[in-house]
Amino acid sequence: MALNDLDAENLVALHYLLEERHVTRAAKRLGITQSSMSHRLARLRETLKDPLFTRAAGRLLPTPRAEAIAVPLRDALRALEAVVAPLQPFDPSVTRYAVSIAMPDLLAPLAPRLVAALVAESPFVDVQLSPIVPALSNALAEGRPVLAIAPAQLVEGPIITRPLGEARFGVVGRRGHPALRRPLTIARWLAYPHVIQRLGNERINTVEVELSRRGLRRRVALEAPSFLAGLLVVATSDLLMNAPIPLVNEAAAQLRLTTREAPLRLPPVRLSLCWHERFQTDPAHRWARERVFESAKRAFA
Repeated sequence: MALNDLDAENLVALHYLLEERHVTRAAKRLGITQSSMSHRLARLRETLKDPLFTRAAGRLLPTPRAEAIAVPLRDALRALEAVVAPLQPFDPSVTRYAVSIAMPDLLAPLAPRLVAALVAESPFVDVQLSPIVPALSNALAEGRPVLAIAPAQLVEGPIITRPLGEARFGVVGRRGHPALRRPLTIARWLAYPHVIQRLGNERINTVEVELSRRGLRRRVALEAPSFLAGLLVVATSDLLMNAPIPLVNEAAAQLRLTTREAPLRLPPVRLSLCWHERFQTDPAHRWARERVFESAKRAFA
């Protein structure tokens, strides 16, 4: 006999019959008529190849086969009820939870406030920050990571996006940089070599596109492996770097950097919080994404 030969409702009916030892009372608990319960008992007898019960003094007496089934059946039904029970509210103060967040290295200045927002309510939260991967939609579907801060055009399919704001690019240089002592002009900006760092899996550098549109060129002296590596080089050289304002302000203060508005209008990068729809109703995920969204939104504001 295969498991799919058994109907779940008939197994519940058998459980009630074993507890009540009475067809009418068992039918009442199941919310069906006595006749329907009798039909279910008949199907169970046929499927299990055993009479299951005999009648004596107005009640049902289980056969040895039924008695052997009683306790395992009760435990199995309880386990099944636990599996399909409504999710319990997530309590971050007592529950351990791992949050993985992917974001471009360019947004590294966001990391301290994101971590602080999560650990402020949950002493047991484990936070993992990772770079944007090329197949971001597939990674979010697999839960590696569970959240991403990225341009919405990098994701597709059943990915939910919630706009955070725009990364507005300014110019960063070391404190006392000769180009930043006076109002920054395009000519002064382009007179010095630049540092660049790619934004995740973006294929086109928006600064290069804007310069090309104006018939201008710049010298890229360093393509840094990370945004912070670029800032460290800028802090000890005459190189200049484009950086998201005001997100970079905290890092700039620590590294003694000066920030200025870009001398030409650079296209902003519109960023969103992204997650796969399969996590939409998960209480722990909902808690984490709300804290991440609120924290990141304030930074962009």
